[in-house]
Amino acid sequence: MSIMRILILVVAGGAALVAAMLVRGMGQQEAPQIVEMIEPEPSVPMSQVLVASADMTLGHRIAPEDLKWQDWPEELITENYYTSEDAPEATTELAGAIVRTPFYSGEPILAPKIYQSGGKGVLSAVLTEGMRAVAVEISVETAAGGFILPNDRVDVILSYDVEVTEGDTQTERPAIQTILQNVRVLAIDQTIAEIEDESVVVGTTATLELSPRHAEILMLATRMGDISLSLRGIEEAERVGTEVVASANIQSARDAAGSVKIYRGGNTEQTNVGGTR
Repeated sequence: MSIMRILILVVAGGAALVAAMLVRGMGQQEAPQIVEMIEPEPSVPMSQVLVASADMTLGHRIAPEDLKWQDWPEELITENYYTSEDAPEATTELAGAIVRTPFYSGEPILAPKIYQSGGKGVLSAVLTEGMRAVAVEISVETAAGGFILPNDRVDVILSYDVEVTEGDTQTERPAIQTILQNVRVLAIDQTIAEIEDESVVVGTTATLELSPRHAEILMLATRMGDISLSLRGIEEAERVGTEVVASANIQSARDAAGSVKIYRGGNTEQTNVGGTR
């Protein structure tokens, strides 16, 4: 066999081997993937609203650096929001306003939650519409050991003495009743907000938020005896809400002569209330 013929056979064999490898490689290729084209979601229209740049507590006087503009979906904006379109100078116009409800950083500023004082006092600004601020004397013993703080909820307890006639003798018997429930504490002395890092506020006066009718009940109770405040838990306060309940109308327990009715063995006795302190 000539050398030329051998070379031709070698070349042909190599070509056949290469062709076989190519065919084998094509057979092992994965099937082409079909890419599904996803249309982009339509963009949500946004506007800029005024938000708190830091936490602000009850009674805080707002400064321009406490506020900033932030993008917000237009469909979530209500008339109580401040927008850069309607109130472009709000960061300076609201300077000096008083916070009526605490704000957290990033929370939109709502008009009903602030009060532009116009020079009026802070306490009158944080009062709920139609309510009154009434002060009562307290001590560590009558105010949950000093652990009652502004914006807490308390029950008001009256302790007093009742003169009971038994035969020809008169004796004083202690009496106690909860006269008001779920009362909001506006201030302890002149502090109207929780003091950072303070676990207790020991004061001599608690200012409570009451309706005019409940304020009258409290003032009468202070003349009848001693007032104590019982602290309510946070979870209970959130569950019950903000309504104040008069547990007992102390005026209905008295007649025109200032007496109370005592029920003893099915019989009704009537006696005067002692100790108008």
